Amino acid sequence: MIATLLLLHVVVCATLAIAGRRWGRLSLLIAAVPPAAATIWAVSRLGSDEPAHAHLAWVDTLDVAMTFHVDDFVEIMTLIVSGIGVGVFVYAYGYFNDKDTSVGRFAATLLAFSTAMLGLVWSDSVWSLFVFWELTSVTSFLLVGHKNTNPEALLSARRALMVTGGGGLALLAGLLLVSQSAGATLLSEIGPAEGTSVTVGAVLVMVAAATKSAQVPFHAWLPGAMVAPTPVSAYLHSATMVKAGVVLVAVMGPAFSAIGAWKALGLIFGITSVIWGAVGALRQRDAKLILAWGTVSQLGLLITLFSVGNPKATLAAVTLLVSHALFKGALFLIVGEVDVRAGTRDIEQLGGLARTMPGTFAAAMLAGLSMAGVPPLLGFVAKETAIEAVLALNGAEMWLVGAGVIGGSVLTVAYTMRLLIGMFGSGPTTPLAAQHGALSAPSRILALAGVVGYFALGPLEELIAPAAERLAAESVGNLYRWPGLTLGLWISVAVVVLGSIAGLVACRLRLSVPAGWAAGVTDTAVDFTLVSGRWLCARLQHGSLPVYLVTMATTLALAAIPFVIHIGSGSDSFDHLIWWHSPLQAVMALAVVASSLALAAVATRLGAGIALGAAGLSVAALFVIHGAADLALTQLLVEAAIVVGFVLAFGHLSRSFPPVGLRWRAVRMAVAGLGGAAVVIGLVAASHEPVAVPPLDEMVTQAAEIGGGNNVVNVILTDIRALDTLGEVFVLAIVALGVLALARTSRQDEKNQAEDTAQPTALQSTTGSPALETAVTESGSQ
Repeated sequence: MIATLLLLHVVVCATLAIAGRRWGRLSLLIAAVPPAAATIWAVSRLGSDEPAHAHLAWVDTLDVAMTFHVDDFVEIMTLIVSGIGVGVFVYAYGYFNDKDTSVGRFAATLLAFSTAMLGLVWSDSVWSLFVFWELTSVTSFLLVGHKNTNPEALLSARRALMVTGGGGLALLAGLLLVSQSAGATLLSEIGPAEGTSVTVGAVLVMVAAATKSAQVPFHAWLPGAMVAPTPVSAYLHSATMVKAGVVLVAVMGPAFSAIGAWKALGLIFGITSVIWGAVGALRQRDAKLILAWGTVSQLGLLITLFSVGNPKATLAAVTLLVSHALFKGALFLIVGEVDVRAGTRDIEQLGGLARTMPGTFAAAMLAGLSMAGVPPLLGFVAKETAIEAVLALNGAEMWLVGAGVIGGSVLTVAYTMRLLIGMFGSGPTTPLAAQHGALSAPSRILALAGVVGYFALGPLEELIAPAAERLAAESVGNLYRWPGLTLGLWISVAVVVLGSIAGLVACRLRLSVPAGWAAGVTDTAVDFTLVSGRWLCARLQHGSLPVYLVTMATTLALAAIPFVIHIGSGSDSFDHLIWWHSPLQAVMALAVVASSLALAAVATRLGAGIALGAAGLSVAALFVIHGAADLALTQLLVEAAIVVGFVLAFGHLSRSFPPVGLRWRAVRMAVAGLGGAAVVIGLVAASHEPVAVPPLDEMVTQAAEIGGGNNVVNVILTDIRALDTLGEVFVLAIVALGVLALARTSRQDEKNQAEDTAQPTALQSTTGSPALETAVTESGSQ
């Protein structure tokens, strides 16, 4: 079923990419079908004791395969990714208008992201995890840059791709180190391990998670990505993509539990982000940016709890993972609705929306209070569990983690209050556009889900607790709607009181936006990468084919130096070499050398073609003398194709080559000779110490029995290495199309130039009026 669902996502995505432009907004509802199917499947599996598996082999001998594993924790992530995805697609139907011609492209790209995210959370193989991790980065880049005529959107998309793409490289290196040390490529089989390689791999994995989940100092891309349409922000930047790093930390945590660097780095990233993100949210006026900075803070809290790693903290993290998806998704959708109807997201320009948008106000209050951790909402349960987890720690760790969790919670209450008062408080009534049902329903459903989750905590705990136990590998305790008059409750009351006071003060102070130092650093790094890339490409990809060939031949010659030293030391002898079986082979070898020297000396293109053909025919004769008639036939076919190509090209080229100095010609001949010598030396060294017996007899037998042909060379090209041959055919076809396009463009330019030259003469001879000729010419130039 896993493979079927992924295939459904891919098929619908491809269909929308082809036909979405014609379908307009309807494509958004069609795109909601695959996530809806995945949601139904996940719901049907709730409570199942047996995980679901799927294995799609690619290269069995290298243990490269797409392997998927769906357990209790992954089922929760599936409901978040696909369930909220359905709501976002419905919301986007009301967000966009019928005049927007890019809706089909948006729907296809958003569904492609949903597919990649679903594949990521289902992945059990390190290879499939990395592939889908990178696909989320690429599709996120396309979605953030959806408004491709907006320079700010393009800059933000580039910034997001650089940060998350760099994290992808760190992830690849980390997974390779960990899988090599563990001797397994499946995440479910990688157990607790120690050692230098594992420690370095764990650090790289944590860095990758920090880039994806926008942790300080890699956080700048997330606030910048708010230039994307609100459905993107609600889906990618609250419920799904930014959770990818958190999921990675949660899944890999048990394997790295004994590594101190893993926990220390996670706490540094998490606690710093909790505080810095919340402070950033307090200093914003754009409601969407308040939520973005708040997301940085909430993700930091999740990273902190998963890094702590004890059972209670894991239970709190999974509960917060669910509640955060609900309240933050709802708030993003609400801000988008306000933006569409009021025309602004600036909280200092909004006013009176509690009266004019009562349903939206009620949903915002429910989602906001859940984010602040106020009962009776699921966010309160998550916050109380987190505080209880902190109190269960000991010593300095309790104070450090407690400062982050409790301090971040106070600031969360503060920026939540500032957001709600700024958007819905008293003030001049903001004029509104007409309401659209698809724009309102998803946010209200998500907001109500926070209330339902609180009162239906028993059934919800039956889903959350097994998921947390799967990560903690032991019992995690219980969730409570009302913990009683415990120390944790009194801390929670103090958090709400202090946060409310801080929020009221922030509303009166009208804090300014901080300088975007992290964004500046990231943008400088992006610019440096682009400038240095252009500089490097200008020197390496300069367009001179002779220089390319000299560079490759020189590199080949340098690579042969170790073999020369090995042979010179007397380790290799030449006794195993057979110089020729027949004197005719020596004659043909001399013919090849003579043809090559003539090719280097001849000045005309026709002479070069003849010399090249002579060298090829001499090689074919060598094959015939050796008894390899099939190889000789293949060589003759190649020579014939080359001759045809030369004949077609000679009509468009000058008869002679451009003049070349004697020094440059000597350099090219010397380098070519060294390259040939390097090949000979390499073959001599390799043939002296064969590692196995060549499977010649087996290949001849299989060519006839399996390949169905007696021409062994042809069977190798078309059957044994068919994919390589197919790739070469594609390359040649693309080159041929490029040459054809350039030729047609050149001919069209020549034709246009000839017409432009002839036009004034024709006008003058026809009209006889220089004034009219001037007027027509000026009109054409304009």
